[in-house]
Amino acid sequence: MGKAIRFIEKKFQNDISVEDIAGVCGLNRSYFGKLFKEAMGKTTQEFLLSYRMNRAAELLKQPQYSVGDIGCAVGYQNPLHFSRAFKNTYGISPREWRNRQRRSS
Repeated sequence: MGKAIRFIEKKFQNDISVEDIAGVCGLNRSYFGKLFKEAMGKTTQEFLLSYRMNRAAELLKQPQYSVGDIGCAVGYQNPLHFSRAFKNTYGISPREWRNRQRRSS
């Protein structure tokens, strides 16, 4: 799984698919997905989303970046899709998350 994780870490900001990740490992999508879930405890899509949202949360601590820029930086061309994914993960919008981080520091 190391090869898959390194690929995700390197390419997460691009439009990558499970097929792309499986291909890097030389496996078909369904077999790779099964192995990945067994090893990581979550599906490849869940892992990719989690990785992107963790990176977004780190970037939101940097006030010089707009929420839209951060969405693009973590692989979302549409700011609304980024905000929705972030809210589904953290329960609040990226802007509100940033505001809470500022207040707590």
